[in-house]
Amino acid sequence: DNTENVVRSFDDPRLRYVKHEKNIGGINNINSAIKMATADYIVLFHDDDKMCPGMLGEEYRFLDSHPEAGCVSCLTSSFFEDGHVGDSKPSFEGEYKIYTGTQLFDAYFEGTHNTVCPSIMYRKKVLDAHDLIFDPEVGPCCDIKLLFDIERYGDGVGSIGKCLMQTRRHGNQDSTLNYFTMHIELYRYLHNDPYYGPLLSGKKQWGLDKYRDFSRALASLIVREKGSREDHIAYEKILRESVGSRLKDRFIYRVTVFMAGLSPNLMKKIYLKHK
Repeated sequence: DNTENVVRSFDDPRLRYVKHEKNIGGINNINSAIKMATADYIVLFHDDDKMCPGMLGEEYRFLDSHPEAGCVSCLTSSFFEDGHVGDSKPSFEGEYKIYTGTQLFDAYFEGTHNTVCPSIMYRKKVLDAHDLIFDPEVGPCCDIKLLFDIERYGDGVGSIGKCLMQTRRHGNQDSTLNYFTMHIELYRYLHNDPYYGPLLSGKKQWGLDKYRDFSRALASLIVREKGSREDHIAYEKILRESVGSRLKDRFIYRVTVFMAGLSPNLMKKIYLKHK
Protein backbone atom coordinates (compact mmCIF):
# COMPACT_ATOMS: atom_id res chain seq x y z
CA ASP A 1 0.00 0.00 0.00
CA ASN A 2 1.05 3.65 0.14
CA THR A 3 1.90 3.73 3.85
CA GLU A 4 5.48 4.84 3.23
CA ASN A 5 4.43 7.75 1.03
CA VAL A 6 1.84 8.92 3.54
CA VAL A 7 4.29 8.83 6.46
CA ARG A 8 7.01 10.62 4.52
CA SER A 9 4.55 13.35 3.53
CA PHE A 10 4.66 14.66 7.11
CA ASP A 11 7.53 17.03 7.81
CA ASP A 12 7.99 16.22 11.49
CA PRO A 13 11.34 15.10 13.00
CA ARG A 14 9.47 13.17 15.74
CA LEU A 15 8.19 10.65 13.20
CA ARG A 16 10.38 7.66 12.42
CA TYR A 17 9.49 5.26 9.62
CA VAL A 18 11.09 1.80 9.66
CA LYS A 19 10.55 -0.62 6.81
CA HIS A 20 11.51 -4.27 7.26
CA GLU A 21 13.23 -6.08 4.41
CA LYS A 22 10.42 -8.65 4.37
CA ASN A 23 6.89 -8.91 5.75
CA ILE A 24 7.25 -10.25 9.31
CA GLY A 25 3.52 -10.25 10.09
CA GLY A 26 1.37 -8.01 12.24
CA ILE A 27 2.23 -9.40 15.70
CA ASN A 28 5.99 -9.49 15.10
CA ASN A 29 5.81 -5.98 13.65
CA ILE A 30 4.23 -4.75 16.90
CA ASN A 31 6.96 -6.41 18.94
CA SER A 32 9.62 -4.85 16.73
CA ALA A 33 8.08 -1.40 17.25
CA ILE A 34 7.98 -1.90 21.04
CA LYS A 35 11.68 -2.82 21.12
CA MET A 36 12.59 0.21 19.00
CA ALA A 37 10.55 2.62 21.11
CA THR A 38 12.55 5.02 23.27
CA ALA A 39 9.75 6.83 25.15
CA ASP A 40 8.57 6.04 28.67
CA TYR A 41 5.06 5.12 27.47
CA ILE A 42 3.74 3.29 24.42
CA VAL A 43 0.37 3.32 22.65
CA LEU A 44 -0.35 0.93 19.77
CA PHE A 45 -3.14 2.56 17.82
CA HIS A 46 -5.11 1.13 14.90
CA ASP A 47 -5.41 3.26 11.80
CA ASP A 48 -9.20 2.97 11.50
CA ASP A 49 -10.12 3.92 15.09
CA LYS A 50 -10.54 7.36 16.65
CA MET A 51 -8.89 8.98 19.65
CA CYS A 52 -11.09 11.39 21.53
CA PRO A 53 -9.47 14.69 22.57
CA GLY A 54 -7.47 14.22 25.75
CA MET A 55 -6.96 10.43 25.59
CA LEU A 56 -3.17 10.53 25.53
CA GLY A 57 -3.00 13.29 28.12
CA GLU A 58 -5.30 11.58 30.61
CA GLU A 59 -3.58 8.21 30.30
CA TYR A 60 -0.15 9.83 30.56
CA ARG A 61 -1.12 11.68 33.73
CA PHE A 62 -2.62 8.49 35.18
CA LEU A 63 0.58 6.48 34.74
CA ASP A 64 2.66 9.43 35.93
CA SER A 65 0.68 9.58 39.18
CA HIS A 66 0.22 5.80 39.65
CA PRO A 67 3.67 4.18 39.46
CA GLU A 68 2.16 0.88 40.64
CA ALA A 69 0.32 0.54 37.30
CA GLY A 70 2.13 -1.10 34.39
CA CYS A 71 -0.46 0.09 31.90
CA VAL A 72 -3.79 1.85 31.71
CA SER A 73 -6.80 1.66 29.40
CA CYS A 74 -9.98 3.67 29.03
CA LEU A 75 -13.57 2.97 28.13
CA THR A 76 -14.38 2.82 24.43
CA SER A 77 -17.49 3.12 22.32
CA SER A 78 -18.05 1.64 18.88
CA PHE A 79 -19.04 3.52 15.75
CA PHE A 80 -20.63 1.72 12.83
CA GLU A 81 -20.87 2.10 9.07
CA ASP A 82 -24.37 3.55 9.34
CA GLY A 83 -23.06 6.35 11.55
CA HIS A 84 -24.49 5.38 14.93
CA VAL A 85 -22.29 5.16 18.01
CA GLY A 86 -22.68 2.61 20.79
CA ASP A 87 -22.75 3.23 24.52
CA SER A 88 -19.95 2.58 26.98
CA LYS A 89 -20.38 1.97 30.69
CA PRO A 90 -17.73 1.29 33.33
CA SER A 91 -17.76 -2.11 35.01
CA PHE A 92 -16.57 -0.64 38.30
CA GLU A 93 -17.44 2.21 40.65
CA GLY A 94 -15.30 5.31 40.91
CA GLU A 95 -13.16 7.25 38.46
CA TYR A 96 -10.68 4.42 37.92
CA LYS A 97 -9.66 0.94 39.04
CA ILE A 98 -6.28 -0.79 39.25
CA TYR A 99 -6.45 -4.57 38.91
CA THR A 100 -3.81 -6.61 40.77
CA GLY A 101 -3.08 -10.26 41.50
CA THR A 102 -5.61 -12.17 39.41
CA GLN A 103 -8.36 -9.55 39.57
CA LEU A 104 -8.18 -8.72 35.87
CA PHE A 105 -8.06 -12.41 34.90
CA ASP A 106 -11.12 -13.07 37.06
CA ALA A 107 -13.00 -10.03 35.77
CA TYR A 108 -12.31 -10.95 32.15
CA PHE A 109 -13.69 -14.47 32.52
CA GLU A 110 -16.62 -13.27 34.57
CA GLY A 111 -17.53 -10.94 31.71
CA THR A 112 -17.27 -7.86 33.91
CA HIS A 113 -14.27 -6.29 32.19
CA ASN A 114 -13.00 -6.07 28.65
CA THR A 115 -10.63 -3.70 26.91
CA VAL A 116 -9.43 -3.06 23.38
CA CYS A 117 -5.76 -2.83 22.47
CA PRO A 118 -5.70 0.74 21.04
CA SER A 119 -7.09 2.14 24.30
CA ILE A 120 -4.07 0.95 26.29
CA MET A 121 -0.98 2.95 27.24
CA TYR A 122 1.89 0.71 28.39
CA ARG A 123 4.78 1.60 30.66
CA LYS A 124 7.85 0.78 28.60
CA LYS A 125 10.09 -0.22 31.51
CA VAL A 126 7.54 -2.79 32.72
CA LEU A 127 7.48 -4.49 29.32
CA ASP A 128 11.29 -4.43 29.16
CA ALA A 129 11.80 -5.65 32.74
CA HIS A 130 9.93 -8.91 32.10
CA ASP A 131 10.56 -9.12 28.34
CA LEU A 132 6.81 -9.00 27.78
CA ILE A 133 5.68 -9.19 24.17
CA PHE A 134 2.63 -9.82 22.03
CA ASP A 135 3.18 -13.58 21.93
CA PRO A 136 2.57 -14.93 18.39
CA GLU A 137 1.76 -18.35 19.87
CA VAL A 138 -1.39 -16.90 21.43
CA GLY A 139 -2.74 -15.60 18.13
CA PRO A 140 -4.77 -12.40 17.63
CA CYS A 141 -5.82 -12.24 21.31
CA CYS A 142 -2.20 -11.85 22.42
CA ASP A 143 -3.00 -8.33 23.68
CA ILE A 144 -5.32 -9.86 26.30
CA LYS A 145 -2.65 -12.30 27.43
CA LEU A 146 -0.16 -9.43 27.71
CA LEU A 147 -2.47 -7.70 30.21
CA PHE A 148 -2.65 -10.93 32.22
CA ASP A 149 1.16 -11.08 32.15
CA ILE A 150 1.53 -7.52 33.44
CA GLU A 151 -0.73 -8.44 36.35
CA ARG A 152 1.04 -11.77 36.84
CA TYR A 153 4.45 -10.17 37.33
CA GLY A 154 3.25 -7.82 40.02
CA ASP A 155 2.25 -4.60 38.28
CA GLY A 156 -1.26 -3.19 38.27
CA VAL A 157 -3.49 -2.91 35.22
CA GLY A 158 -5.30 0.42 35.36
CA SER A 159 -8.61 1.35 33.80
CA ILE A 160 -10.05 4.86 33.56
CA GLY A 161 -13.84 4.99 33.79
CA LYS A 162 -14.19 7.47 30.98
CA CYS A 163 -14.76 6.95 27.25
CA LEU A 164 -11.70 8.37 25.49
CA MET A 165 -11.73 6.52 22.15
CA GLN A 166 -14.00 4.99 19.52
CA THR A 167 -13.47 1.72 17.71
CA ARG A 168 -14.70 1.26 14.16
CA ARG A 169 -16.96 -1.76 13.60
CA HIS A 170 -17.53 -3.25 10.17
CA GLY A 171 -18.23 -6.68 8.78
CA ASN A 172 -14.88 -7.25 7.07
CA GLN A 173 -12.49 -6.60 9.96
CA ASP A 174 -10.44 -9.51 11.29
CA SER A 175 -11.90 -9.36 14.81
CA THR A 176 -15.41 -9.76 13.36
CA LEU A 177 -14.67 -12.48 10.83
CA ASN A 178 -12.46 -14.50 13.20
CA TYR A 179 -14.07 -13.69 16.54
CA PHE A 180 -14.69 -17.29 17.63
CA THR A 181 -11.46 -18.85 16.37
CA MET A 182 -9.19 -16.13 17.79
CA HIS A 183 -10.70 -16.53 21.26
CA ILE A 184 -10.52 -20.32 21.04
CA GLU A 185 -6.80 -19.97 20.29
CA LEU A 186 -6.47 -17.87 23.45
CA TYR A 187 -8.28 -20.52 25.52
CA ARG A 188 -6.03 -23.24 24.09
CA TYR A 189 -2.90 -21.30 25.01
CA LEU A 190 -4.09 -20.55 28.54
CA HIS A 191 -5.23 -24.15 29.05
CA ASN A 192 -1.77 -25.47 28.13
CA ASP A 193 0.15 -22.86 30.14
CA PRO A 194 1.44 -24.10 33.54
CA TYR A 195 0.50 -20.83 35.26
CA TYR A 196 -2.76 -19.91 33.54
CA GLY A 197 -4.02 -23.47 33.05
CA PRO A 198 -5.05 -24.02 36.70
CA LEU A 199 -6.63 -20.55 36.82
CA LEU A 200 -8.68 -21.30 33.72
CA SER A 201 -9.76 -24.72 35.00
CA GLY A 202 -11.18 -22.93 38.03
CA LYS A 203 -13.65 -21.15 35.74
CA LYS A 204 -15.72 -24.31 35.24
CA GLN A 205 -19.15 -22.71 34.92
CA TRP A 206 -17.78 -20.08 32.56
CA GLY A 207 -16.17 -22.82 30.45
CA LEU A 208 -19.37 -24.84 30.15
CA ASP A 209 -21.36 -21.79 29.11
CA LYS A 210 -18.64 -20.73 26.67
CA TYR A 211 -18.64 -24.15 25.03
CA ARG A 212 -22.42 -24.00 24.64
CA ASP A 213 -22.34 -20.60 22.95
CA PHE A 214 -19.22 -21.06 20.82
CA SER A 215 -20.00 -24.63 19.69
CA ARG A 216 -23.41 -23.52 18.46
CA ALA A 217 -21.79 -20.59 16.67
CA LEU A 218 -19.32 -22.95 14.98
CA ALA A 219 -22.15 -25.30 14.03
CA SER A 220 -24.06 -22.40 12.48
CA LEU A 221 -21.01 -21.50 10.39
CA ILE A 222 -20.92 -25.09 9.14
CA VAL A 223 -24.65 -25.01 8.33
CA ARG A 224 -24.25 -21.72 6.43
CA GLU A 225 -21.09 -23.02 4.73
CA LYS A 226 -19.07 -20.05 5.99
CA GLY A 227 -15.38 -20.92 5.93
CA SER A 228 -13.83 -24.37 6.13
CA ARG A 229 -15.97 -27.15 7.62
CA GLU A 230 -12.82 -29.03 8.62
CA ASP A 231 -11.39 -25.99 10.40
CA HIS A 232 -14.61 -25.37 12.34
CA ILE A 233 -14.72 -29.01 13.44
CA ALA A 234 -11.08 -28.80 14.55
CA TYR A 235 -11.78 -25.64 16.56
CA GLU A 236 -14.72 -27.29 18.32
CA LYS A 237 -12.36 -30.02 19.50
CA ILE A 238 -9.86 -27.43 20.75
CA LEU A 239 -12.65 -25.57 22.53
CA ARG A 240 -13.94 -28.75 24.18
CA GLU A 241 -10.49 -29.78 25.39
CA SER A 242 -9.70 -26.29 26.69
CA VAL A 243 -12.87 -25.32 28.59
CA GLY A 244 -14.90 -28.53 29.01
CA SER A 245 -18.45 -29.24 27.87
CA ARG A 246 -21.82 -30.62 28.86
CA LEU A 247 -23.13 -33.82 27.29
CA LYS A 248 -26.27 -32.02 26.11
CA ASP A 249 -24.31 -29.30 24.33
CA ARG A 250 -21.97 -31.80 22.67
CA PHE A 251 -25.02 -33.72 21.45
CA ILE A 252 -26.63 -30.60 19.96
CA TYR A 253 -23.40 -29.68 18.19
CA ARG A 254 -22.80 -33.16 16.75
CA VAL A 255 -26.37 -33.62 15.56
CA THR A 256 -26.32 -30.22 13.88
CA VAL A 257 -23.02 -30.95 12.13
CA PHE A 258 -24.17 -34.44 11.10
CA MET A 259 -27.42 -33.13 9.64
CA ALA A 260 -25.56 -30.32 7.86
CA GLY A 261 -23.46 -32.97 6.12
CA LEU A 262 -26.43 -35.25 5.40
CA SER A 263 -28.85 -32.61 4.13
CA PRO A 264 -27.09 -29.25 3.77
CA ASN A 265 -29.86 -27.45 1.87
CA LEU A 266 -32.57 -28.46 4.34
CA MET A 267 -30.44 -27.40 7.31
CA LYS A 268 -29.67 -24.08 5.68
CA LYS A 269 -33.38 -23.42 5.14
CA ILE A 270 -34.16 -24.32 8.76
CA TYR A 271 -31.42 -22.03 10.01
CA LEU A 272 -32.44 -19.07 7.87
CA LYS A 273 -36.09 -19.52 8.88
CA HIS A 274 -35.29 -19.32 12.59
CA LYS A 275 -32.55 -16.72 12.44
